[in-house]
Amino acid sequence: MYGEEKTTLINLTSHEQYLDILKKLKSKTAYIVLVQIDGEDKNDLNLVKALKQMELIGTKKVNEWLGTRTRGFPAVRYIFKFDERYIKYLSNFDSFFFNTTDKWSYDAVEKTDFGFDDIAFLDENRQVLFYTTTHEGYANILPDLMD
Repeated sequence: MYGEEKTTLINLTSHEQYLDILKKLKSKTAYIVLVQIDGEDKNDLNLVKALKQMELIGTKKVNEWLGTRTRGFPAVRYIFKFDERYIKYLSNFDSFFFNTTDKWSYDAVEKTDFGFDDIAFLDENRQVLFYTTTHEGYANILPDLMD
């Protein structure tokens, strides 16, 4: 789906790294995909409202999206035409999440104000530049966008 197999898993560890990723995505993104994994979660509506300033291309209930398949309750997937204003909005968050370790040195995910929604940035050919599986703490990026 969308060429996610060309991406590389990375850890999100700092606000500065997050801002650097957003900066790189700003000039290459043509579309943003937001998936509300728990359906239309009232707690996450600010993300959708901020995106709705952009042109909505489509909304669909899905059981499969980048990095995820579910048999349970369908998620709501929004596809928007990219607008640079959304990068400014996203830069107000610490990150989508932070990869960390717990007290037993196991991988863990630190939630931020972004919530658990999954997000993807696509180029004009709808190829994946970057996407998250936020609830799992996975972030994938096109290797060309890495330093």
